[in-house]
Amino acid sequence: MADESPPLFPLWQPDRGEYQAICAHLGLTPKAQLYERLAAYLASAPFRLPRPEGFALSLAGLRRTRFRIARLDQATKLFLPSHPVRHALNGVIALHECDAEGEREMTAVPTGPAAPLAILAWLVGYLGRLALTVPWLGWRFLAYAAAPSSGASGALAERVLVTGVNRGLGKDLMLHCLERGAQVVATVRNAAAADEVRRWLPAAAPVTLLVADLAQPGALVDALEAEQIRPESLAIAILNAGTKHEGEPVLSLGPLRETFQVNFFSAAEFARWFCATTRDPAQSVPKRTLVLVSSMGRWHGMHFVGGYNASKAALSIWGESLDMELGRSPERSVSVTIVEPGIFESAMSDNVRVARILFASRRRVAARIVAAARAGKATIRPPFWFALVTWAACLAGRDFRYRLFKRGKPTEDRQ
Repeated sequence: MADESPPLFPLWQPDRGEYQAICAHLGLTPKAQLYERLAAYLASAPFRLPRPEGFALSLAGLRRTRFRIARLDQATKLFLPSHPVRHALNGVIALHECDAEGEREMTAVPTGPAAPLAILAWLVGYLGRLALTVPWLGWRFLAYAAAPSSGASGALAERVLVTGVNRGLGKDLMLHCLERGAQVVATVRNAAAADEVRRWLPAAAPVTLLVADLAQPGALVDALEAEQIRPESLAIAILNAGTKHEGEPVLSLGPLRETFQVNFFSAAEFARWFCATTRDPAQSVPKRTLVLVSSMGRWHGMHFVGGYNASKAALSIWGESLDMELGRSPERSVSVTIVEPGIFESAMSDNVRVARILFASRRRVAARIVAAARAGKATIRPPFWFALVTWAACLAGRDFRYRLFKRGKPTEDRQ
């Protein structure tokens, strides 16, 4: 992984700062090459080790500071030997044992008259750490028990479709689902993007990777049927892939048609396939969720990206209409979740100066989308504060929006 790249699976892989905190706790010298090996080793952990659940999962999601690592070191030794933090600690120890400097640091022991004092100091230190760990662990458990739970954060032992996974939100959606135990059917636009995904995705990851250029009518359904994937096998389908032509006036019909095909019609084509069933009518159809990733831009026009905003408006309104129609069936098997995200880390919004300050965490947005789909929510707009700002701008009138949006930079991007 490059220096600037976050871990693929943060439940298991410490980032560089967390690795340094682990080394400080263990009295070791951090080394970049050992961190790379640790990250590569733990990248396959979600697919070969037991996944944490419940309270253990809540502990795994904590930022690993030096204080928390010291507490979790003791707690995982005593109660949670398969916890991700335990594997990270063991991995650091094993790698530094194979390093000459690390071995010297770990094998250095006092001799002579200093030895009994060192043993006494270790015992006092251990008891002191235990005295801190037990109440801290109790406090964390009380916080976990008091937190509202919908069950949406538990294991995801289902098959999930995610489109546009080679980067951006689609990549984080796929990684979040994999980290929580899902089997993923993932799509990318072309063979080059598929090769790129294969380079960074662990070989053990349960991913079926398909190539489908959504600018071509029927491409997504054709790719799924060619792989003999049936609608009933997908518990959740997240249609994330999208395109935005910036710098193109709305009267440029070629880019406008492609934008609507990718952002809207490909979703309608897939939904027609996804909502159909070939099962025996006497058999029950499993409940499934269709997730349509729209945009807060659907609430207003914008110069030189109007095609994108218009396509997302069509997607949101069409998705709501689909959910209404599906809801009239007494044997409804498909629900629709519409996601209208605001500003988050994305190449599509890199050109907006203010966005760099107000970015929401893309990984947090991905987690919220999956949780909303599992909980059956109709619409989410993360982060909600941005939705409020957008609605306020809409209420302020066109003249205000013209002045607000006129500084956009023309670029072109495609997820």
